[in-house]
Amino acid sequence: MTAGFDSSIDLRLLPSFLVLADELHFGRAAQRLHIAQPALSQQIARLERQIGVRLFDRPPQPVALTEAGRALRDRVAPALLLVEQGIAESAAIAGEQPATLSVGHLSSFAGHLIPLIVAAMRAKHPQLTLTLHEAGLSNQLAALRQSRIQIGLVHTNPDLPLTVPDLRTITIATGPRTIVLPTQHPLASKDAVVLSDAASEPFVLPSGDARSGARSGVVGACQRYGFTPLAAAQANDTGVMLNLVAAGAGVALMPWIVTAVLPPGVIARPLVDEQCELVALTAPDSPRLLSTLVTAAREAVRRLTTTNN
Repeated sequence: MTAGFDSSIDLRLLPSFLVLADELHFGRAAQRLHIAQPALSQQIARLERQIGVRLFDRPPQPVALTEAGRALRDRVAPALLLVEQGIAESAAIAGEQPATLSVGHLSSFAGHLIPLIVAAMRAKHPQLTLTLHEAGLSNQLAALRQSRIQIGLVHTNPDLPLTVPDLRTITIATGPRTIVLPTQHPLASKDAVVLSDAASEPFVLPSGDARSGARSGVVGACQRYGFTPLAAAQANDTGVMLNLVAAGAGVALMPWIVTAVLPPGVIARPLVDEQCELVALTAPDSPRLLSTLVTAAREAVRRLTTTNN
């Protein structure tokens, strides 16, 4: 027979624990929680005393979860989210509180796509509160599996395959991969570019590992056409990459939806026989507003592509 719940444990300490487990830095976690760092340290120490285990390694070692801390995080994060969702949804049904939705997205979507999605969803659900989390693919997958977000928005292509059998995937839109060039570049005069035509060009690449993530997608595409891209610069922000292209640092590969709105001095040309997808990811037990988000995202893509073509 399992023991009953220990009511002496202060559940109000758990959100602070989860923020610190996410940041692994007392200063940043305290800022997110809008409390002083000593107060956060006292909360974590009190939780450890109540549970009877050490949850974090502390300085002089880097802050890190202990094995017990990881176990607590993996159980508590989805449980608290379910509690929050249950309260929000029941209150929304009663008309007392707005519904909520937690959405992860790539930084490249932040400038133009995400505001249109939010506006479209709010038009249909005026009381909806969206919490947005900017993160790369791997971090979104982890957040979905730990129930820290409900929906993730990513793009994928043949060189960046998406194999997630434990998650549900929905294709929102499909379009060409593009090569982004300075407006005066010789390839800019073409209606479409074969990637091998850029074999001798310097490339502005996404930051990261050439074997995983967005960078691997670029490297893989180039290698399919018989060359390895010459890295002239790398950045982890799409806006910075576009500005580097405008300055003449090199060319870049990007999904069509990212290039719907470009800064001055830059032009995008579709790559021949190269496609990519905008995809929504969610857990099998999808949130009730998933279909609304997918519809809003498709409308946002349509507006971006028709307005800027």
